[in-house]
Amino acid sequence: MIITEPGLHPDIDEAEYHADPVQGGSLSVTASKLLLPPSPPAKFDYARRNPSPPTDAMSLGTVVHGLVLGTGPEVAVLNFPDRRSARYRQAEEAALGLGCVPMLAKDYAQAHAIAGALLAHPTTGPLLEGIDPEVSMFWRDDEHGIWLRGRMDAMTMCWPMPTIVDVKTTKDASPAGFAKSVADWGYHRQDPHYRDGLAACLGCKWDDIDFVFAVVETEPPYLVATYRVDDAAVDVGRGQNRIAREIYAACTQAGVWPGYSEEIEDLALPYWKRRDMETMINDWHR
Repeated sequence: MIITEPGLHPDIDEAEYHADPVQGGSLSVTASKLLLPPSPPAKFDYARRNPSPPTDAMSLGTVVHGLVLGTGPEVAVLNFPDRRSARYRQAEEAALGLGCVPMLAKDYAQAHAIAGALLAHPTTGPLLEGIDPEVSMFWRDDEHGIWLRGRMDAMTMCWPMPTIVDVKTTKDASPAGFAKSVADWGYHRQDPHYRDGLAACLGCKWDDIDFVFAVVETEPPYLVATYRVDDAAVDVGRGQNRIAREIYAACTQAGVWPGYSEEIEDLALPYWKRRDMETMINDWHR
């Protein structure tokens, strides 16, 4: 499938989405993190041409998403005590060759427990009922003349307004812990990106759409929390997204994805490091 018009696409699988079916390319909010300074555009260009293999945490998150949303790749449950044996590695390679996610039986049981906690929660459970799962959306950013894309975990109409639900697995779902994850991983940029996209596809305003995170911890007792990022975080995310889009548009038009400066530059120590060193020197000579 080649995308030529803005719209919602529930029929595009995950592999096709990540391969980017927009002719000429499109920008996702996840990939755009590598376009934000101080990361040079060369890293973004390399990453999109050389995708990294999933980590264990990513694989667990993928399986949890599948169990909660009723979608995703098939799981190959491997009955081994651990992953250290040659027989396990052979079974793992065979599963990957079939397009499955290989997972130890004990880890698959953990994924079921995590998913069960989300579905049993009094807020996230009802929020994840009657959803449209894994809907891809594609739209034009007329300001920068580029295509954008996003893939919603879940879209629901069970609340007073269209609501995007993003499922996150994390080590710490407390307000302070997840706020740190939001800042570290740029999750606050998802809210304005996805609401902009759904608004463009539905023909409404972005603030007529809600966006919430359904968050679950990956260790017992698998505690669950539901969050919205506040308006200040959304404003910051929107500003960062705009910078990433400007850089993407300029590099795409020029066909150049620069790395670091090719000139010799003066380099200063970080202020706090220099201050500590100067303090040590002054103390030594007292």
